[in-house]
Amino acid sequence: MKTTNKFLLVAALCACAAPAGAKVVEELAARINNEPVTISDYQRAKEALTEQYAAAMPDFFKQKDADAQIEKAALDKLVDEALLRQKAEALKIKVYERELENGVAEIRKRFSRSPDGAQLSTEKAEEAFRGELKKEGVTMEEFRERIRRQLMVQKLVQDTIKTRAKMPGDAETKAYFDNINLVLKGSEASIKGLDEEARQDLLAVAGKFKEITAERLRLRHILIKVKEGATPEEKKAAQDKALALRKELDGNLDFDVAAEKNSEDEESAKRGGDLGYVIKGMLPVEVEEAAFKLQVGENSQPVESKFGWHILRLEEKRAAQKLRYEAVKEDLEQVLTQNSFAAELGSYIKELRKDAKIQLFIGEKK
Repeated sequence: MKTTNKFLLVAALCACAAPAGAKVVEELAARINNEPVTISDYQRAKEALTEQYAAAMPDFFKQKDADAQIEKAALDKLVDEALLRQKAEALKIKVYERELENGVAEIRKRFSRSPDGAQLSTEKAEEAFRGELKKEGVTMEEFRERIRRQLMVQKLVQDTIKTRAKMPGDAETKAYFDNINLVLKGSEASIKGLDEEARQDLLAVAGKFKEITAERLRLRHILIKVKEGATPEEKKAAQDKALALRKELDGNLDFDVAAEKNSEDEESAKRGGDLGYVIKGMLPVEVEEAAFKLQVGENSQPVESKFGWHILRLEEKRAAQKLRYEAVKEDLEQVLTQNSFAAELGSYIKELRKDAKIQLFIGEKK
């Protein structure tokens, strides 16, 4: 759970849902010193973390105890945020009116576009913003107080934590680069001197570089689904439909049009079947084998997977690239600085926890 906590410590600083005080009596999830944390606070934290992990670390949910980890992480996050807020208030950290207005404006900006990305008018954006406040049961005054507290915490972190975080030297950065190369070559067993937390962090960073440097394909596909437990007749009908479509593609049928009209992968069908760039390991084995044998501009014969029948089209192929130190040095320095920052923040919160009275009423008791 250490890597999970590191992720949370950094993410917590961007949270804007700090509790502004419960208006009604509600069952408590925890009490940190004299500050209550309600069940609804806890549920919102869990939902937010689930979304963050789904976007940043989708493989996390393959773990058997993923739900339990999320629940504990949500409680830890709420405790840590409360302790940071309380410390900032105890230090009487000042937030000026202009800073507060800028903070409110920054949140308002997030409502300037509709869910599909269209620009909204000023009136519609304000309506969406106010609607979200109403949905959360928060007044404008309470929202402004949330932002003020968030800015107090940011100033606390800026003044006490960021000054402690160390920029790595060239030798440290080069050693980190060498370890990433070992991972990319499949020789991670050769990496020495890292604890489990540092090893997991390294693997995550190496995974990102693998996506950037590996051989990649830009694919489109048409999917004719075969539902689980389908009869032989249903399977044959799906295969026949795929074969008929493939034959039409040999004629004058445009692949984009065919995908939009026929593909049962609704998300990619909207984009003419576009799957974006893929690397090895991202697709079902049968589909991957067929895809990497295609020539640019070629359509595959129907390929069967557990999802159904796929017709693939290769739009572009990019050769694998060598990872070069000078090209990624600045990125690695940022990663190592971020790791140092997270470690310093973790140590600071650990000190705050020592003197705090923390009561948990759900999950792990303390």
